Amino acid sequence: MANTEKLGAKQEIEGQVSEKKWIAFYKKNEKVIYGVLIGILVVAVLIIAIYKFVIVPKNQKAAEAILAPIEQYAIGLSTGDSLSFATALEGDEENDGFLTIIDDYSSTKAANTAKYYAALCYVQQHNTDEALEMLLKYKKNDDYVWYSAQMLIADLYDEQGDVENAKKYYKHAIKGHTDLVAPVASFKLGMLFEREGNWEEAYNNYQYVEDNYYERFTEMGVSKYLERAKIKAGK
Repeated sequence: MANTEKLGAKQEIEGQVSEKKWIAFYKKNEKVIYGVLIGILVVAVLIIAIYKFVIVPKNQKAAEAILAPIEQYAIGLSTGDSLSFATALEGDEENDGFLTIIDDYSSTKAANTAKYYAALCYVQQHNTDEALEMLLKYKKNDDYVWYSAQMLIADLYDEQGDVENAKKYYKHAIKGHTDLVAPVASFKLGMLFEREGNWEEAYNNYQYVEDNYYERFTEMGVSKYLERAKIKAGK
């Protein structure tokens, strides 16, 4: 019992010493401590103000601005009018195009989306290099659009003859496991392996579509490719 009391008394004394040291430190550095706290408060208020009065309005303006070029792009798709794609990219006297939105509203979601649409416009103009540049800058936002972008990147690399990068991005697209993208990307990857004479990998990719996306497998007519790859691979 005596040892316990001594231990308790010792701890109490040590606590008092620590408290006195802290009080002495505080008194000595009071101005510095207040300065740091005020500095943190000012930064916090500044961040809130920037978000409320700069970031939110900028995002809203960008979201409104992107509607017109999206409409132009849709018109181009429905009519085949190449001028609509140019207008969607460059804008006109009344509305900004995707390229202006990317520059003027950088860091907004709309600017990121504009990169994807700009790439689609470049594809329509057969400008593979610019399309790739835009797609590689596009950051993940919506899963479906992101994995669609990965598949399109693979298509463009394949068109350029860069087979290894094409394989890499088809695999990225497949990893999304989206019903609309993954089976198509796997099928395209299978066809790429088929061109190389790699029937084993071609078979694996066609079989993947059947095993995981049977409805799409049927719609896309993959069965004849699977059967041919199966025979060639000696399955």
